[in-house]
Amino acid sequence: MSLVVRIALLRPLARRRPLGWGPRLAEALITRSQYLSGLPGSAARRAAAAQEALALCRRLAADRPDRHRVDLARALVARVGIPDQQPIGEAIDQLEEAIGYVADATDRAALVVLATARQLLAANLTVLGEPRRALLLALRARAAWDACAPLTVLERMRLARTLLVIGACHQALGRPEEACAVRQQAMDLYRPLSVYRQVRWTSVGMSTAVDLAQSLAATGRAGEALALIDEFRALLEFWPRVHPPLGRSLRARSLLVEAECRAALGETEAALRAAGQAVDLLAGQAPGAYPGALAGALRVHGGLLLNAGDRPAGTARLGEAVEAARDVDDGELGSALIALAVARITDGEWKAVEPLLTEAVQVCRRWADDLPEVFRPLLVQALGLVVTLTAVDAPNPDGRPGDPPADRVAGLDAVTAGREAVALARKLAGADPRHRALLGHALFGLDQAVNRAGDPDEAADLLRECVTVRRELAAEGPDQRRELAWTLGNLGNRLHVLDRLDEAVQAHRDCLAVIRADDSGLPPQEAVTPLRNLARTLARLDRTDEARRLATEAENLEQGVT
Repeated sequence: MSLVVRIALLRPLARRRPLGWGPRLAEALITRSQYLSGLPGSAARRAAAAQEALALCRRLAADRPDRHRVDLARALVARVGIPDQQPIGEAIDQLEEAIGYVADATDRAALVVLATARQLLAANLTVLGEPRRALLLALRARAAWDACAPLTVLERMRLARTLLVIGACHQALGRPEEACAVRQQAMDLYRPLSVYRQVRWTSVGMSTAVDLAQSLAATGRAGEALALIDEFRALLEFWPRVHPPLGRSLRARSLLVEAECRAALGETEAALRAAGQAVDLLAGQAPGAYPGALAGALRVHGGLLLNAGDRPAGTARLGEAVEAARDVDDGELGSALIALAVARITDGEWKAVEPLLTEAVQVCRRWADDLPEVFRPLLVQALGLVVTLTAVDAPNPDGRPGDPPADRVAGLDAVTAGREAVALARKLAGADPRHRALLGHALFGLDQAVNRAGDPDEAADLLRECVTVRRELAAEGPDQRRELAWTLGNLGNRLHVLDRLDEAVQAHRDCLAVIRADDSGLPPQEAVTPLRNLARTLARLDRTDEARRLATEAENLEQGVT
């Protein structure tokens, strides 16, 4: 008997004997609410069935609360599980009500409802930007699923959704390896399904594939991420026609992952094309579960355009990202403001940067205590840019001496901003080594501020700490070795000013050793300035012949003479 016919037969019976037939009708309505279809109006029909079941279960629970609390909880969960326009606050209230009915349950049927309710509540809290609370709920949902083992196929897919929520929380909290591991577990639940059941649970498979590809890319495994996207490409391209909101969102997210992976592999044109397609898909679409999705796509596309040399288009895209993120997603707003500020500084448009940094600092301070994993690193970056604007002369395109730096930006002078950035970065790096590069940048910036303020002694101490940090990072690639070389060169210059000439000589020699190491990956011309600095210090030590030889070597190297 079809479900529609069964519901039609049960309705009159439930009206005559609600306590006898009502639970069966409620069960049928809940089952109907979970029936997925690509036909027009499917979501509305599912919502209507869930709403009818909820009203019926409320009446049953009012008459027999001891017998029908689990049924009411199940109906509440079913209502929230419909992808319609139900306000998120209303959904959260209903899920908390459902959890209250089954929180102390021990029988399997109630535990299944409890696990599902916790997973849905965690998913909604993730959308609201509360990843810590969401993670706790999702982990408790996973524990409830474990208590229900062995699981049916339906329950395994709900467990997979729970794992995806856990992964999203780890990602929001800046833990890419943990996110990748738990998303791989979700994929391991989907892959063993038969072809028929994989088709039945396509939305779970695609969501898992996109999330896992994002984590693979974030952990430096671009090739694996692209292979996974290629595996699901046909479905990702087809799904927007069947389920437009979810399909477009997943397709856009997969394109952004592909764009970043292509860029990492040097495929610039393909990366630009993918990011542009993602922006087109998200433009004009309701934000759904990812409120900052459009802003993120615009920011990624803008960064790719800048890297490709199209600075006007890239800067314009970043400006669009700022506007798209404002009042929607403060995390994306902070990232977009900082990216746009860096672009303006690079282009010499320093006067346009101050309002961007003022807003960025305000946004990051607002959330730094509530979500430190996201906003404290952004705050360190913003403060570092404040140091740049207040400690370094603004460049002039014609080569004339630049304008003096601003006295204050965002209410901060260079030394104050630099000290706050270093203090935050030390805490971040102490808790997570991935933030050591951020600490290196903060120390390097504070050195400039302190030195300009007339304290070369403290500047030298800061650079020594910076050298220690950057030596640890030097094995990661040429960019890190270049930054180590710059730091050693600046340290040598500070020591020269302090008349600690023997120490300065050693710093300059260390700088040259980094540049000239067989595995440095740096061009020989990087040694020109360090050679001249070393020559200058040796001359102060009356080692004239050696100084003259090094100065000649620098000159020949600059002119390409071997």
